Amino acid sequence: MMKTVRVFVGKGNKTAITCPFCQKTNEVSVGKFKNLKHTVVTKCSCQQQFTVELNFRQYHRKKVELNGEVRNVSTGSSKWLKVTVVDLSMVGLRFKVVEATDIEKDHILRVRFTLDNQKATEIEKEVGVLNRKNDEFGCEFLFIDYEKELGFYLRS
Repeated sequence: MMKTVRVFVGKGNKTAITCPFCQKTNEVSVGKFKNLKHTVVTKCSCQQQFTVELNFRQYHRKKVELNGEVRNVSTGSSKWLKVTVVDLSMVGLRFKVVEATDIEKDHILRVRFTLDNQKATEIEKEVGVLNRKNDEFGCEFLFIDYEKELGFYLRS
């Protein structure tokens, strides 16, 4: 099985890739992969091949399991649908639904959930739906105002 290295891509679409075999590090430009596949196979000067997973995200995403609710603002619905927030960042979230829904890409939702921190901080925001994969929806916050509690939570 081929070894895999995960790297974050910085400004200018550059990243440092360290060979998992010889530990040699090279800074490379990976912009050509941004809108294509984010997993590439490379070969080091030590002749070993390995897989590189490129992460182009600007903000760290934290895996979570938080109970929450969403309401579809786009359809004018007043019904709150129970969801589980499965990952969270300063600019968005991904949630999973447990029942059938009419939510689609580009819909505007109102989402609310409680962080599992000591203060049990409640977060309520409007989000835009970016994508759907089976029963999971990827969303971005529409109004990105810095929330101190969310920032602390994501770093913990």
